[in-house]
Amino acid sequence: MDNISISLSESGANNHISEVRIDGVIDTLTASELEGVIDSLIKRERYNIVIDLAGVDYISSAGWGIFISHIKDLRIRGGDIKLANMIPNVFEIYELLEFDNVLQAFNSVDEARSKFEAARSDGGRVKKKDREVTRVTVVEGLNQSEGVVAGKGEGRLSDISSTVDIEILVLRCIQDDPFLTISEIKNELKRHALTDSVGWWKIFAILKKKGLLKKRSRFRYARGR
Repeated sequence: MDNISISLSESGANNHISEVRIDGVIDTLTASELEGVIDSLIKRERYNIVIDLAGVDYISSAGWGIFISHIKDLRIRGGDIKLANMIPNVFEIYELLEFDNVLQAFNSVDEARSKFEAARSDGGRVKKKDREVTRVTVVEGLNQSEGVVAGKGEGRLSDISSTVDIEILVLRCIQDDPFLTISEIKNELKRHALTDSVGWWKIFAILKKKGLLKKRSRFRYARGR
């Protein structure tokens, strides 16, 4: 059975920063323990959270989902989750799955804490880039049934009817430009007014299902079409 150890400390000016140190594996069996800690911090109005991942060997989609599912609530309250000390294997997945579009990562806990301190000294002003990040929302989880059938079809994204399955629309986005990030695909769908709302996780799940999480795979898919 996988084990996880979580420790909590508070630091920074007026102890406004909560540091969560995790050791072990964050997967479907242990993610609930992490979620409980983050939920308790939010209930205590502790909105600035640094996650120290130095002792974490692996994070599953369930683990990543815990971080991302709390981002909106924290940022609305002027807080955030910042990751620190990821080992190379974990950082590689973090970049591969494009979580860098949602979560900030730092080489050390001190760097992450300094980012919070700098924001506090600026009087809580939010930069344009940060405002854009807070728009990322989680609509569907990875384990939810997609309810769509893969299709090929013809033509470009701009030619597609809004009634076509979301999966087909995402694949057409990749055909148009295989180097788009997940967030950019989301924005393309919105820009063409093809759907009312497509969540980041929905697109992630489709790419995972089709084996297109890596940009190299998307390029080969687009070229092969």
